[in-house]
Amino acid sequence: MRDVLGSRNWIYWWATLTTSVFLSSWLPTIAGFFRDSGFFSPNTFPFSLVKGLNQWIDSIAQNIENSVQFNPNAALFAIGSIQVHAWVLAVVVGLLVLGGAVALYVRALKSSALGDDILTLLALYFILRVEAYIIGLTNVAPLEGAGNIVIENPLVGFWVMMFFLFVLIFMGGGLHSRRAFWRGLLEAVLIALFVLPTETANALGLMFLGLYAFGNLLTTNLVFGIFWGMAGVFMALTRLTGTAAT
Repeated sequence: MRDVLGSRNWIYWWATLTTSVFLSSWLPTIAGFFRDSGFFSPNTFPFSLVKGLNQWIDSIAQNIENSVQFNPNAALFAIGSIQVHAWVLAVVVGLLVLGGAVALYVRALKSSALGDDILTLLALYFILRVEAYIIGLTNVAPLEGAGNIVIENPLVGFWVMMFFLFVLIFMGGGLHSRRAFWRGLLEAVLIALFVLPTETANALGLMFLGLYAFGNLLTTNLVFGIFWGMAGVFMALTRLTGTAAT
């Protein structure tokens, strides 16, 4: 995070925001594409693939559930007077599968290929929905209820995915690596676009409109423009005359 938002890099953020002055004729068009084009809809390809993917995953999980004929109340073994029931096995299997997916993503985040991250995220999404069915097999009310929430509401799976994504960004080096940070942010936007295309596109459109408004402020407000220019000169001189970090 320090390599992205640290004070030594503020000059790059200053330059990025300043380019909004030169892109002022394009920014409203880009914002309009995200907000008004109608392309970013759950019913438009490729975003419509998410619904079909969920149905395909659910059919696989239901077939597994029907073929296993799992009895969660059956006793696996007893320790003295304490009986360990089969639903504990379902919980253990679920945790092992989820742990394997997390380890796979941490490994992928440290690799040099963006495709590794995307494929691993798809695998993690698949596993999360299958996990919901495994939890449902336990026949334990709190766990079964949590599994049903994930199955019936895809947004829950989305927020769980986003939570794991941001946690794993930092586990994979996002605190100290620009590459890991930006790759994780790009993946978060891609996931949000596919799961919530309309809402995410509106947010992106508002971001571009914000840059357009900022560019207009720089060109129309003399006091702010002078202050902004002096701040850029100060940060540039500080960066040029400062000692390189070791």
